[in-house]
Formats: sequence, structure tokens, C-alpha cells
Amino acid sequence: MGNAPPVADERIQKTQERMQLTKRDIAGFWKVFRKFDREHEGTITMETFFIDICQEERNLFGDAIFDLIDTEDTACIEFGEFVQGVCTFAMFTVTDVLRFSFFIFDKDKNGYIDKDELDLFVNTLHTGGMGANIMQALKAIDFNGDGKFDFMEFSALHEKFPTVLYPAFRLQQQMCSNIMGAQWWHRKKAFMQNAKEDELRELEKQRRIEEKRAHKARNQQIRAEMGLGNYYSFAKKNRMKRDYLERMQPLAEVYLDADNQVQIKYPDPIKKMGDEQFQENDDDEEDGNKGSRAQ
Repeated sequence: MGNAPPVADERIQKTQERMQLTKRDIAGFWKVFRKFDREHEGTITMETFFIDICQEERNLFGDAIFDLIDTEDTACIEFGEFVQGVCTFAMFTVTDVLRFSFFIFDKDKNGYIDKDELDLFVNTLHTGGMGANIMQALKAIDFNGDGKFDFMEFSALHEKFPTVLYPAFRLQQQMCSNIMGAQWWHRKKAFMQNAKEDELRELEKQRRIEEKRAHKARNQQIRAEMGLGNYYSFAKKNRMKRDYLERMQPLAEVYLDADNQVQIKYPDPIKKMGDEQFQENDDDEEDGNKGSRAQ
């Protein structure tokens, strides 16, 4: 294998785009990968990745990182898998690590971890044995009488007894420190956070534009239906008519969906007692218009 990184495969291309990685960044990842690709075959073993690079024991938790990105081989990883796996786990927030941990050991995927699953999780992380503090923490866990707890309770466990899940965060720290360096990841996370905030501000700007447009169109329709003079009139009858029409056409709710696309939802009309007089007037006006057209 040469000094230059191989041609970017689909995994690297997607990671480059998502993380906004430069050629220099890719070269940095390649330098680490090439150093431990001792047979120059374009792959490194999982044991090499965890023991030699991350300086942590390989276990079920670590393997799940590469299961997450659907690697081709459970024994070895290629450069694209290396970059994608590292960039995925290293960028996890504390909440992301907790959710990832919970997902792995919620074997039934029912939204709960029971005592057996928790024991497996802790034994997996603490392969060298559990200290007195961890044993005390496990004894103190309250399973609410049902022998299981949900993600919120799992998060509370971490806040109260951080030593229980510490190996998961230590793996992330070691990974960052030994691949590109802790400062590089700190700058990258700050850059990505700023980019995300800029994107959210732009999306909110677009949402407000659409909201203003939808509200303007609704108000124009009501003014056209009432007539400009009646719309701005303080006469009780006109004010009641305007209130009725506004309730029949409530302001649209403009929001961003899960894919950050602007969506418009039109609420149901709001009915009140006495609306019948306006409905009758509407029917009379409609009948009168039909009669005029017939003549």
C-alpha cells in the first residue's frame, strides 16, 4: 500500500460530505490505518484496531460500533470502514453514547433493560473485573419493582454512578486521542455544531417566510370575502362576521418535520354557538349568486 490514501469508496465519500473532511484529514486517517496494516493488504484486524490503536480490549460493545455501519467482515475492516466507524462513534455526544449503549443491550428491543441485560452490559464493559464502587452502584439500582428500567432511568444511572459506564466513554476518548488527536476532534465537533446551528437558523428563516406567506394569503381571502370596508369596520355585525371567518379558517401551523422540510398544517375550524346566522347568510349569498348567474 502506498503513502497516498486509496481512491475514496462510497463510505469515505459519504463521511467526507457529512463531516466536511478535507484531503488532508483523509490523509491523517490513512497515516494511522497504514501504520497498522502490517501485511499491506488494505485491512486491519478488529483486534489490531481495539488493542493496538485504541488500546482497549475488544468486546461486544466495541464490535457494535462496526455493526452499526454494517461492515462486510467481522474479523477485519477496510479503510472506508475504518473512517466511517471512527467518525461515527467519535462524534457521539454523551446522550448518543448512552442511547447506543442502551440499544445494544436492550436485546428484546422493547425499550427496557432488565437485570440480566444490565449484568451482561456491565460485565462486557468491565472485562478486568468490577471494583467495589461498581458493585455498590449495581446494588443501589432501583428497578421500580418490575425488574427493568427504561432509557430515562438508564441515563439517571449514569449521572448517579458514572463509573458503571465509564469504559464506554474511555473507549471514545482513546479512539479520539490515538486517531487524529483529541484537539482535532474538539475542533471538528465545534465546527459541526456551528454548521448545524447555522443550518437551523436558515431553516427557521424559511419556516417564518412560509408562515408569513400562508397567514397573508388567509387574511387576504377573508378580506376579499367581507369586502375591505367591512373587514376594517368596528360595527358589531362586521366584527362578529370577521371573527367567524377567522375561526372557520384558523391560521396555518407552519413547522419543520423530522427531515427538516417545511410543512403546513391547517387546523380544524373552531365553532361557537351563534355561528348559524353567518352560515345562513353564506347560504343566502350563495343562492343569490346562483340566481344572478341563471338570469
